[in-house]
Amino acid sequence: MILSFRLKGLFVLSAALVMFGAQSSVAQQQHSISVGLNYTYVRTNLTPDCNCFGLNGGGAEVQFNLSRQLALLGDLTATHHGDVTINHYDLTQVTYAGGLRYFPPSSSRLHPFGDLLFGGAHASGSLAPDATGHGGANAFAFETGGGVGITIGQRWTLVPVRASYLLTTFSNGRDDHQNDLRLSAGIRVRLDRR
Repeated sequence: MILSFRLKGLFVLSAALVMFGAQSSVAQQQHSISVGLNYTYVRTNLTPDCNCFGLNGGGAEVQFNLSRQLALLGDLTATHHGDVTINHYDLTQVTYAGGLRYFPPSSSRLHPFGDLLFGGAHASGSLAPDATGHGGANAFAFETGGGVGITIGQRWTLVPVRASYLLTTFSNGRDDHQNDLRLSAGIRVRLDRR
């Protein structure tokens, strides 16, 4: 109940930031679209007793800059581990989320950023919750964290590190939530020519 209240509060806060960013962007005319690809590692505790293990995969993101400091972000990531147990159980997790990316003022080639995303997650494979029919399970996903980008030329940005807390609410027979660590590295390209 408390977790649900906190998530609703974060949603209201992010909606207010979007409206503020949209108003400031009209004056600044800094709209641009970037797309990115990344390698992703997720340390998950899908099972209740934290028989933790790592998932490897990749993802894609779309970033729409509302202003110099605020962007809308869409993120899709798929990760997998094939031999989690000696019985060769496997797990594939796909997360899809949208939200905000904030850039503090910076005058160098280094651009730190912070993310706040809400969305969903899908787990499939023999370790997925409700995997008796091997159809998988769906859950709420919340992600917050940040990283740093390094500008390369006019359009490219290298992202050597992005670290996030990833919360999912898959059924696990105890508390029905997972507290995961997500680490990514990748590259973004701005599509406009300015």
